[in-house]
Amino acid sequence: MRKIQTVLISFVLLVFFYPTAAFANAPLVLLDPGHGGVDGGAGRGHRLEKNINLDMGIRTREWLEKYGYSVKMTRESDVDLSNRYPSTIESRHRRDLQNRLNVLREVQPALLISLHVNSSTNAADKGPIIFYATSSEPSKAFAHIVQEEVNRVAVSTQRPVGRKNLFLIRHSPCPAVLVEFGFVTNHVDAKRLMDFAYRDKMAHALADAVKRQLQTQPSQSEEATRT
Repeated sequence: MRKIQTVLISFVLLVFFYPTAAFANAPLVLLDPGHGGVDGGAGRGHRLEKNINLDMGIRTREWLEKYGYSVKMTRESDVDLSNRYPSTIESRHRRDLQNRLNVLREVQPALLISLHVNSSTNAADKGPIIFYATSSEPSKAFAHIVQEEVNRVAVSTQRPVGRKNLFLIRHSPCPAVLVEFGFVTNHVDAKRLMDFAYRDKMAHALADAVKRQLQTQPSQSEEATRT
């Protein structure tokens, strides 16, 4: 009887504490749901970008954790980050961006993914687009992987786009991409973005892209050994 109790206790400890131990040494991914709080982003009514971004972040986190990765998010509720850290910057928007960068520097992830939804004056514009900083070759390589995965779900032929003026990914010390999941100004994309099943497929595709990237990307410990 005592032997059975010992086995049961060991099983309970394994179930409750093993996941924590596994995540402790897992690569860390930082998800950045754009906008939030007073900043609704693109769209209108129930199609506000800030809400879609947050939901996509939560769904992507769930898939990444299923794969065994550690995940942090810059926000987990309907808030902006303008007041997260003390700042003398007057512009709320600039404070928000700077504080997202502060979070990034604080957690030091292996990858950064900023989550957004697009809009355009041309209603024909559609499909997911992945942005990366032109100054970062690792980010460019990661962007191509992400674009390939989300294109499968969206049945899209979009290509990743390099930019010089996207603050967060430009200053990121790790490979970073900004994901635009689709255009709220396009009828097809807007309908898809309001479909929870479609969102989950996109989140799954994003997690698959992370898995592919991290399987080929040197770990921080390996890089430290090389230097």
